[in-house]
Amino acid sequence: MLKKASLFILMAGIGMMSCSKDPISDLSTEETLVYITNHDKAANYTQYKTFSIVDSVLVVENGQAGTALTELDRDVLIRIISNMEKLGYKYVSPKSKPDIGINASWITNTYLNVVSQPVSSYYGGYWGGGGYGYGYPSYYQYYQTSESYWLISMLDFKNPNTVDKTFKVVWDAQIRGAGIGERQYVDTMVDSIFGQSGYLKIN
Repeated sequence: MLKKASLFILMAGIGMMSCSKDPISDLSTEETLVYITNHDKAANYTQYKTFSIVDSVLVVENGQAGTALTELDRDVLIRIISNMEKLGYKYVSPKSKPDIGINASWITNTYLNVVSQPVSSYYGGYWGGGGYGYGYPSYYQYYQTSESYWLISMLDFKNPNTVDKTFKVVWDAQIRGAGIGERQYVDTMVDSIFGQSGYLKIN
């Protein structure tokens, strides 16, 4: 009987946990980090031997752009260089005609969201009332949200499109989450995007 009672209490506890309104709040800052990588499946990465990287980070916010080089930015650029060298690429200056160019961008998008009232339809007949609804006036509520993320892009300088005068993006990575603006997570963030891109390795 004791075992059955203990099992019931355990199951009840699990049920309460599963109904938590915000399970993400239990995650650590590092656990909120999300890494999204894409690559050109037709690209032959072994043809690339050298690379260079921008000397500052492109900052894009709601369509406006500029550059910055904070301590955080510098840490990110240095860690990218370190990972590329471990993969077998040689770091050279932009004037040395590198096979690959790497851009690093900090992008922020701000959105204006709209919520309409009333909300009575979401509750159905929970409150009863014989078909009566809520007496809300017709109006809207507005709130603003903002999201930032890192975007790292790898450009093919070795095979430029001479017709369109463009460089093809052969790999890119997005880093999102709560800790992307903190220096203590730079190594983890940059190592992770390259760690899940084993096809870039040439040595």
